This record gives sequence, structure tokens and C-alpha cells, in this order.
Amino acid sequence: MFTHKTKIVCSMGPTTKDDEVVSRLIIAGMNVARFNFSHGSHESHKDAMDRVKRVSANLKRPIALMLDTKGPEIRTGNTEGDAVIQFNKGDKVWVTVDDTLTKGATENEPAKLSLSWKELPQKIEPGHRILIADGLLELDVEETDGFTVKCVAKNSAAIGSKKNVNLIGLHAGLPIMSEQDKNDIKFGAEQDVDFIAASFVSYASEVQEIRRYLDSLNSKAKIIAKIENEEGLNNIREIAATADGIMIARGDLGVQLPTEKIPLAQKHIIRVCRQLGKPVITATQMLDSMIQHPRPTRAELTDVANAIFDGTDAVMLSGETANGLYPIEAVETLVRVAVTVEYSPEYYKKMRESFEMDLQGDMSRIVSQNAYQTAREVNAAALITPTLTGNTARMISMFRPSQPILAVTPFAQVKRQLLLNWGVFPLFAEEVNDSDSMVQNAIKSAYDAGAVHISDRIVMASGYPISAQIVNTIRVLHVGNELVKGEQGGCASADIARANGRILRAKTPTEAYMLLRRDSNEILLCNTLTEEYIPVLRDVRGVIVDGESRIPAETLPLINPRLVWLAQAKGAFNALESGMAVTIDGKRLVVYEGTL
Repeated sequence: MFTHKTKIVCSMGPTTKDDEVVSRLIIAGMNVARFNFSHGSHESHKDAMDRVKRVSANLKRPIALMLDTKGPEIRTGNTEGDAVIQFNKGDKVWVTVDDTLTKGATENEPAKLSLSWKELPQKIEPGHRILIADGLLELDVEETDGFTVKCVAKNSAAIGSKKNVNLIGLHAGLPIMSEQDKNDIKFGAEQDVDFIAASFVSYASEVQEIRRYLDSLNSKAKIIAKIENEEGLNNIREIAATADGIMIARGDLGVQLPTEKIPLAQKHIIRVCRQLGKPVITATQMLDSMIQHPRPTRAELTDVANAIFDGTDAVMLSGETANGLYPIEAVETLVRVAVTVEYSPEYYKKMRESFEMDLQGDMSRIVSQNAYQTAREVNAAALITPTLTGNTARMISMFRPSQPILAVTPFAQVKRQLLLNWGVFPLFAEEVNDSDSMVQNAIKSAYDAGAVHISDRIVMASGYPISAQIVNTIRVLHVGNELVKGEQGGCASADIARANGRILRAKTPTEAYMLLRRDSNEILLCNTLTEEYIPVLRDVRGVIVDGESRIPAETLPLINPRLVWLAQAKGAFNALESGMAVTIDGKRLVVYEGTL
């Protein structure tokens, strides 16, 4: 669970139509399941989403759900009988916007091709280019009469039905959400998806439009803007500032831009996202050869490693897991590469040297930076942040600390959404009403998950008091700092070795009874335990006795079948104060600081 800090997004598809495959993907290291709504029906996607939810619940490992929209696509029409049509270099190609079937050129007739964008003949101009099927076929526009666009094929290619189209030199200006997209997003909101990956985002205003639509659906899904065209790249800073995250969709972006510019575009987008504190996913052909082969190429391994060195939060698999032969091996490969890079001295050196962020006088950002620096200087085992929204953990993630960021939240969706952020490991804790309980619950969750251990030094970043709207407090704490040891002790039940709660310090049974809150969250502390304390013992979790217990050990379970006790804990009455959060270990005969 606490291995790779770079997160892994896996696309669902025919290969994952089995609980066992999904289970193995989760165990291998999948964090987010992606559902591509360019294909499939709502019924098939619901089956796939339910499968991920079911397997995730059985494994007790949260997985976020990402709905990837079809977006404002332009596609070719059908070919006759869905055949593959051959186009040859130099062919005359007439492009229309009716339902003409795609046909190849003959000796006397030009090739025919229809596109789905009805305004194409009026908007396109000579000199523009039309790219079909991810650039497999390139057409040069020579003239248009307002009805038919006359082109020349720049290369030879075989083209089937319904292929995607990119226009070079022209922005189509299609609505960011088609009616199908709106129906898909509404369906996703009903399924409680965690992310909407919005395709072909060109402007920040388009993100705002999607957010307004999500608000109308009462959905708290985060928006991931996919950068797939030159306009999106040119407007990346504004888009990233408005969206909740960015996906570098290198497939379509590689069609729009000269191929040699893709690495530079990737680095630029990642740098902007880190500066703004937004998670970024690097996608497309990460391990493409593993669709057919059990081992990746050396070039693919280097590509993945370099994306992580660039500072990406997540890497995404598409066909590798959706319809590949080796989905589990692909995820395991990503994990191995990620861990190798993340634990290298070169990685953290590069992260520190390459990161520049304008704190803008923002208190939460300043405190997050100081929390990162403090954890580094005191060699903390973990950074822990109790959070209601996840924002604190996201900000700390920007600095790429060597410690895991343990984000403890009472909200299941916040927990899932944090699975996309680099180095953040979300945990669950019940919601409480005061800051001290919030801190202690966070430590207990981290301890129970095995993320921290007794005597570990941790750095806590949180808002104080609990109603604070910003992160304003940093604390350096020890997990389970030993406060007191006893000579005698025990547990009323064999399956309850520990009791945690707040100290109720009383000199007399009467005082104890008066102070008792009866909220089942108290630990009685007294000098000598006598039978007069029995009414109090019925309502507490545990008891610490500085001196002797005059109630026989075999009687205590009859008074309270869940009681944990410690006696002959010399000095406890003076060392412990009322209200302190402690944990009694009835087997080790130790009182620890905090809730474990």
C-alpha cells in the first residue's frame, strides 16, 4: 500500500471484464480506474464500475473512478460494409459533410470522404491540413466552395469507418460538451465517479462550463482537463489554474504538434502543474508494446522513468490494461520503475532543484512548505495531515517530500480523490469536533495502517482550531511515546489488548463520579483502586492506578467486560493530566502518549 508514490491510472476494457483481473490490478498497484466513454454503453460501463467497487470493497483498498468523456470530436463517416479503404499518395480527395460513404479514388473519380462537422466547408481554408486516424492519413486543403472541400492525399494509408479527425491551422470551436457528453457526465454523477476527464479542453472557460454542469448535478467530481491540442497547450496556465488536474494526452497532442516537440510540451505542462499545485497525469503509449508482449522495450522504460523525473503525479495505461495480453505485468512494471526512480538520490535532488513556486503570501502554502522542510530536517517517518477536503495533502505533495504524506479524512470520496496525488496515501478516521481528537485519530489511523510505528517521529500539519479554514499549525510528535510503565495489568477480553481515551484524574471516587462524562472515551487515573470506584469503572475504557488495586484482577472483567487496566504505575498520578489522550497496553503494561 505504501510502495509507489507515483500513482497509476488503468483503463478498463474487455481485458478487465473479470473480478480476478481487477483484483490483481489493484494488488499490483492500480490507484485509479479509467472508463473511456468514447466506447461502450452506460450499461456496460455500470457493470465495469460496479465490478471495481465490489472488488475494491472486498480487498479493503479504495480505488478512484475516472470517467473520460468522448468530447468535441470530429470523425469520418462509414465505409461501405465497414471495409478498409486504401488512399494513395497524390489522390484527389473530396471531403463532404453529408452521409457519403468513404470511397477510394478511381481513374476518373476522386476519393470521397465525409466528416461529422457540418461547418467544415465554410470554415476551412486552403493551406489547412486534415489528419485522419491519429495522422495516419494527411490531407492538404486546396480549395473549398462552401459545400465540398477539395484535398490532396500527402501519403498512402488504409482507413476504416468512424476514424478521428484533427484539423491543423483551424480551431473548430465545437461545444466542450455534446449532448452525449452531458448524458455521460450525468450518468457518472449517478455512479458517484471521482473524476471527469474532459477531452479536448482548449480554454479555461470550458472547464468552468463543465463545473457549472457538475454543480447542477450536485456532483463533487474533480475535473481533469485533457490537453490534446495546440490551443490547450498555449492556454495551459489558465486551464491548470481552473481545473482540478491535467492529463497530457500525448496521442492527439502528438498529431497536432510536430512529434519532436512532445517531450518539451510534456515538461512544460508538468512544470506549470507543479507550480500551481495541480496533479498531472502523463498518458498514451507508456508501455504500448506490452499490449502484445510480456516485457516492455528499453525505450518505454526510459520514457516512464523520464516522466517521473519530470515530476508527473501519475502515469496512465490505456490499451495495455483495456485490451492487452499482459495487464498485470504492465502495472507491475510501472511500480518497479516508479519505486526505482523515487528512491534514487538523483530524483529528490532534481525535484528540489527544478521546483519553483510563488507562495503568493498564501498561509496554507507557506505552512505546507514549512511542514515539508521540518519533516526533512527532523528526519520524520511521515507527514500526517488530518483533512476534510484534501487540500493540505495536495499542497504538501507539490514539494515531493521523501516521507509518505498520510492524509486522514472522514469522507470516502475525498479519500478516493487523493489517490491521484503524488506521495499521498489517504486513510480514514471518524469525524470529530475538536482539534486534539482529530490529531489523535489521525495518528491512530496511521498506526493501525502500519504506516508508522511506536517511537517514530512524525510531522503533523493541520488547522487549529478544527474550524480553521486554513492550515496554520505544524507539530513534531512521537508515535506512542512511553509515558508510564506498570508492574501489573491485564485485559478483560482476550481480543482487546489496548484501551485509548482521555485521562479522568481523580483523587477520590466521589470526584471521579462527578467528573465522569460517560462518553465511553475516558481512562480513569487514581492513586488506589477500591470498590468505591466500581460505578465509575462500568463507564470507562480503562484504568491506571498509581499504587495498588484492591479489586482482584478476576473481578474486573465482571465489572466491565471491555476494561483494560494497569496498576503499580508509580508516578502516573503526577505525570499524567486530565484531558490527555493516552493508550493503555494491558499486555505490555505501558501507557503511551496519544491514541493508538
